Amino acid sequence: MANDNPVTEQKDFEGYTMGEGVRDGLPIGLGYLSVSFTFGILAVSRGLSWIQAGLISLTNITSAGQVAGLGIMTTAGGILAMIISQIVINLRYSLMGIALSQKADKTMTPLLRILLAYGITDEIFGVAVSKKYEFGARYFFGLTILPVTGWVAGTVIGAILGQIFPDFITNALAIGIYGMFVSIVVPKAKHDKVILFSSLLSCVLSCAFFYIPFLSEHVTQGFAIIITSIAAALTGVLTRKKMEGKTGIAAGIVTGLILIGIMVFLSPYYTDPDTGAVIADGPERMLDNRIFVPLLIVMAVTTYLVRMIPFAVFRKKLERPSVKAFFDYIPYTVLSAMTFPAILYSTGSFIAALIGFGVAMILGFFEKSLIVVAVGACLASMCAGVILMYI
Repeated sequence: MANDNPVTEQKDFEGYTMGEGVRDGLPIGLGYLSVSFTFGILAVSRGLSWIQAGLISLTNITSAGQVAGLGIMTTAGGILAMIISQIVINLRYSLMGIALSQKADKTMTPLLRILLAYGITDEIFGVAVSKKYEFGARYFFGLTILPVTGWVAGTVIGAILGQIFPDFITNALAIGIYGMFVSIVVPKAKHDKVILFSSLLSCVLSCAFFYIPFLSEHVTQGFAIIITSIAAALTGVLTRKKMEGKTGIAAGIVTGLILIGIMVFLSPYYTDPDTGAVIADGPERMLDNRIFVPLLIVMAVTTYLVRMIPFAVFRKKLERPSVKAFFDYIPYTVLSAMTFPAILYSTGSFIAALIGFGVAMILGFFEKSLIVVAVGACLASMCAGVILMYI
């Protein structure tokens, strides 16, 4: 008879190896290679050199934050604007750091937490937090190698070579990241009704922030993810007990709506809806190192501290059931908010993206591996894009 005792299984488990981390990081690295390619093109078009573009990616590893930071660098934005924008846009990394701290084993010493916090990104977080057992420093280090390499390499290649690939190929590759999110959320939601409900609610709220004009124009993407994921996770906490029934669901929804109202009211407004950056008035100027270097340092330090402090500080295991449940649900509500409806606009064609999303959902439902779901979504989107070109 199989041993279903998770404690015994954990004792028998010797830990994930660095090689396993590298393997799990391969699809992330491939996805980053294509996504960061477009950032390299954008950076050079704004007056940066390929070296400057590469340094931004090497020191930050955050797509939305980098685009916002680039806007501030090239439009006479100041240090305060850089700090505010990076904190707000990247605040979700703090939630991820807290959640990851609950999954790290004893080999993750305070010093290693401080060093490895550099590698906390959306996708690395999604893969690490989905592991069955606690992970150690070796695994997490291996997991970051290829994503960091792919992110920096893609930026440099894009900055040097420009648009050398057909758009339908570059766009199709970008959907692979969202395919990975689907492969993490769907299998878990399939077996857990609370996670299913919380993830669906997160998708609904994310759509509200995307499609409602007032919200999309005045709430940044990063802050919208924070609002959505927290509200959905709190709702999950309030609905996890069967005895609460419909009353618990209603209370959770009301609590989520109140939280959304408060956070939207308190969230800062931005003048650039495309980048979410705080942009000061003034003419654009050519970027030189006297402007670039100080802003790069501020940008990198702010982004790093947002990741590092929660990951390094919250080392004690959470014992309170409701608090633990909240951090159990947060990974899935965060990934859901980042996936939908963004996945539908990740390629140059809505139809091609929809087909890629459908394939990812099917493969995720049958619990295929991360790389299978990611590649399947990319190939489906690419094939659909080619067909649509001739229709």
